[in-house]
Amino acid sequence: MPLFSIVIPTYNRIEKLTTTIQSVLDQTFEDFELLVMDDGSTDGTEKLIVQLGDSRIKYEWAPNSGGPATPRNRGISAANSPWISFLDADDVWYPTKLSEVAKTIVKNPKAHVLCHNEMLHVVGANQKTVLEYGPSCKEIYKALLLYGNRLSTSAVTVQTDFLVSHNLRFNENKNYIIVEDYDFWLQLASWDATFIFINKILGEYTIDDDNISLSTIKLRHNNKVILKNHVYNIQQFEFDKDKLWSRVCLRLDIEEGREIFGKGERINGIIKLAPIVKKPIETFKYIVNKLGKKLKINFKNY
Repeated sequence: MPLFSIVIPTYNRIEKLTTTIQSVLDQTFEDFELLVMDDGSTDGTEKLIVQLGDSRIKYEWAPNSGGPATPRNRGISAANSPWISFLDADDVWYPTKLSEVAKTIVKNPKAHVLCHNEMLHVVGANQKTVLEYGPSCKEIYKALLLYGNRLSTSAVTVQTDFLVSHNLRFNENKNYIIVEDYDFWLQLASWDATFIFINKILGEYTIDDDNISLSTIKLRHNNKVILKNHVYNIQQFEFDKDKLWSRVCLRLDIEEGREIFGKGERINGIIKLAPIVKKPIETFKYIVNKLGKKLKINFKNY
């Protein structure tokens, strides 16, 4: 039995998939199986896998589902290893990624979720940006809900037994597309999973014109869908759910306002940020948390 099952969901991305798979085959740690879950490709992906001729690669085709959740879940079901690592079809790992994760598992026997940093690669841009994830904290579910996502799919490895014992999967609802990974981390955290963040850059997160994450309107809508579900149906730390939802919405407004400002639309940005004037305490908490994350400070109370 290999230590890692690597799950790659793909749909008509053969050119990028070639580089992605090669980054796995180039790993210095070779005890893995690679599960390529094809979500209805018609571009010759199966032929590529056959040509590679590596017995560690398992390929499975199914009709298109409309998003990565379904093929990821197929990969989880097919996994034969104690740990599952996710990798999107347009991202890449650095050669020591699995080796570093394996070392961290040995050092942290109670860990359920591991995540490392990445380099953001914007296709066509001349420079890359470091993406730092985490930090961990005692109330990580609360932190994820109030202050946003702090993990990336292609940087995450999850203990298989933890997923099985709690029957956890990516939500395949159409209203969860683009943010199904964020919901997945929230689900893990709600079951008290232990998160370990590796402060090393072990891969690259790629963005280009056809990247699904660029659909801003859908992202904002679906983000609210999953967060509202957690606030009103899952979380148990706040009895006043309307109050909690107000705090979450404030955070979303701040993030959207900052994004609008960044595009040079200052008037629209001011309009979006107007609510923070009426909620100075909540705004202060948000700013303090973001500053703490940047400085790697683990705040105990949120």
